[in-house]
Amino acid sequence: MGKKTRDFQLKREHRMMNSYEKVMCVLEGEKPDTSPVVPIISDWCSIQAGIEFIDELESVEKHVYSQSFCVSQFGYDAVWDIGSRHSESEAMGSVLKISKGAKPYVVDYAVKDYDRDLPKLKLFDPYTNKRLATYLEQTRCLKRRFQGEVPVIGYVQAPFRHAAMLRGPENIMRDMHRHKDHLKELCELALNSLIVYAVAVISAGADIVFMSDPTSSGSAISKKQWEQWGFPYLKRLVGLIKRSGVKTVLHICGNTEDRLESMADTGVDCLSLDEAVDFEKARKILGPSYCLMGNINTSLMAIGNPKSVEEATKEVIAKAGKYGHLLVSGGCGLSANVPPENMSAMVKAAGEVTL
Repeated sequence: MGKKTRDFQLKREHRMMNSYEKVMCVLEGEKPDTSPVVPIISDWCSIQAGIEFIDELESVEKHVYSQSFCVSQFGYDAVWDIGSRHSESEAMGSVLKISKGAKPYVVDYAVKDYDRDLPKLKLFDPYTNKRLATYLEQTRCLKRRFQGEVPVIGYVQAPFRHAAMLRGPENIMRDMHRHKDHLKELCELALNSLIVYAVAVISAGADIVFMSDPTSSGSAISKKQWEQWGFPYLKRLVGLIKRSGVKTVLHICGNTEDRLESMADTGVDCLSLDEAVDFEKARKILGPSYCLMGNINTSLMAIGNPKSVEEATKEVIAKAGKYGHLLVSGGCGLSANVPPENMSAMVKAAGEVTL
């Protein structure tokens, strides 16, 4: 039995686990006292803290404040960086629309013509790119504030997602059939740039790297296409991150039941699953000891009442968390309009289920 396992067990016996210990316990394959709660949130925190989210994109202090305020106020178990918001893609030439009351999104893609635009793409320097450097400093400050108490989660796009934000999702879908060689070159470049950024995120102090790849959703591409285009580049990125000792979580939107095993085969420590996935089925496919995250209905979180949220939380734990290998969360990112009482209800319900 390793030292980490003994420490986890000792703290569990004495009911001494803090948020960092609970989350890491789960990601290490151990059983905590209660399932930690790790909602995927960003602009929700801004609203609770009385800050405009657009201001957090440029302010280290405001982002650290909103994260600190909410984790203290609501008692869930992780803090997040700003989420990069396609900023890796912006750093390589795509154009973001940033406006009050909305999350940034790409409005102009860097690669319109492969022959003309692909040679122009260059790897970025996250330390000199103003936006990325701000996000990294936010992570450093969160780590100094919460080290050893609450885990800090850093976000990195999955390579196929990054490629889509450079080329355009609709173009990517056509390229898988018409421009395979060019798409491979783009995915390689996307991977290399994300390696650079992931190293920077880890160096800034992230305890966990969270990767999302909505472009690989079951509603977007087939299992075969995922295994050809999403999987291989992501597996290489995960391998590099894990060599640093940092834990990894992967989220792919939509129903991914047909690709759960290959998602786990990327090497990630945990899969965050959409509410479209049957959690009980996922647990059977992946086994009792694999870490899952999710998958409370995000619409319920937004428009339901606290009682229904409590019931849904306990149902998720019963389906996939009775062995302890679960991070309780929404099935995807939670919207800014989730009532604070529903967040409190999720945390309360998870704390009432002793494992």
